Amino acid sequence: MSRYALAFLVITLPGVANAQPPELSGRWSGYWVSDKNGHTGPLHGRFRQIDADTYRVAFHGRFAKVIPFWYTTKLHVEGTGDGVVLLGASQNLPLLGEYRTSATATANSFNATFTSRKDAGRFVLNRR
Repeated sequence: MSRYALAFLVITLPGVANAQPPELSGRWSGYWVSDKNGHTGPLHGRFRQIDADTYRVAFHGRFAKVIPFWYTTKLHVEGTGDGVVLLGASQNLPLLGEYRTSATATANSFNATFTSRKDAGRFVLNRR
C-alpha cells in the first residue's frame, strides 16, 4: 500500500467510524398530500424510538380542513448512512386496507411516500 493510500485511510476511517444515523425521537410538523387527487392538509408526528431498529410514530392531521385523523405505526429501520436513515412500514388500516410507508429521514427532515388500495401520496415533516 502506498504512503498516500495509507494516509487517506487514516484520515477517512475515523469519520466513517463516527458516522451515525440521526435520532428521530421528538415532535415533527408539516403536511401530507395525495398524489392521486391533490388533497392536502396539516400533519404532525410524535416519534419515539423503541429499539435500535424500530420507531413508534403517532401521526395526526386533518383531511378536508375539518376532518381529523390519527394513527400509529411502527417504522422499521431498513438502512442507515451518514446522517440518514431509511424506514418502512406496512399495516392494515380501516377503510384503507394495506397501507405501506417508505421514508428517508435526517436529523431535521422526514420525507415519506405512502400507498394504499385507493390512494398514494407523501408526508413531508420537519423537526419542531
